[in-house]
Amino acid sequence: MKDKEEKKQRIAAVDRTVDILSALGTGQNRTIRDLGNELNITKSTLHRLLQTLEDRGMVKKDAATEKYALGYKILELSADLKKDHELREIAYDHMKSLSEEHGDTVQLAIIENDEIIIVETVEGTNDLRVFAQPGQKYPVTYGNFGKVFLSEYSDEEIRNHISSMSQKEAADFLKELTDAKEQQVAVGIDSPIEGAVSIAVPIVDSRGNIIASLSLAGVKTDRKIEKIAAIRNSVIETGRKISHAIK
Repeated sequence: MKDKEEKKQRIAAVDRTVDILSALGTGQNRTIRDLGNELNITKSTLHRLLQTLEDRGMVKKDAATEKYALGYKILELSADLKKDHELREIAYDHMKSLSEEHGDTVQLAIIENDEIIIVETVEGTNDLRVFAQPGQKYPVTYGNFGKVFLSEYSDEEIRNHISSMSQKEAADFLKELTDAKEQQVAVGIDSPIEGAVSIAVPIVDSRGNIIASLSLAGVKTDRKIEKIAAIRNSVIETGRKISHAIK
């Protein structure tokens, strides 16, 4: 019973926090009294929630007027969302062309909190194909995406991420990571999926920082293995086009 009550209180606090941010999001700054009257929240509760939001940079208080407004952290979060949305918009047509050229699935991923997140997918047209839904998450060491993103990590960070691997697994992974870093492309056959071929390249911003990774993945066939060099070059060129469009 106590756990249920605590859960209800936490949910109520989240609801009130969202209400506060929504009210301030209209562009009109408000005092605690204004917010209390508008949202029907007690002064003590408002003070506690606003203090937390202010500490986290989500709201700011004008010392002279004692009015609250949205903080710069909100702007930062909205900029990140806008950036991800623009990246997907820029990349999509290029991804579609690449998928149509080879009949395989093309995916776009970003890295966030050491997790690979698929943000866009164009499903292949071949009878047999590899597919992953947007929003799907993987550990940073996963497949060719992982090798692309880890190529910017420090040696110490990489060692920490591969610490659970066996000595042989770690050695093989580091060799493949070195190759991917030098060639700016990661090619995997039967890795990470048995019976599949995948190729991943970095997407970079104007400063050369990796902001995303593009991958083509499909079922391994004799014909695909024969054409692997041409497919590899096609993925590299598509990655360059997307990076150039972003810059």
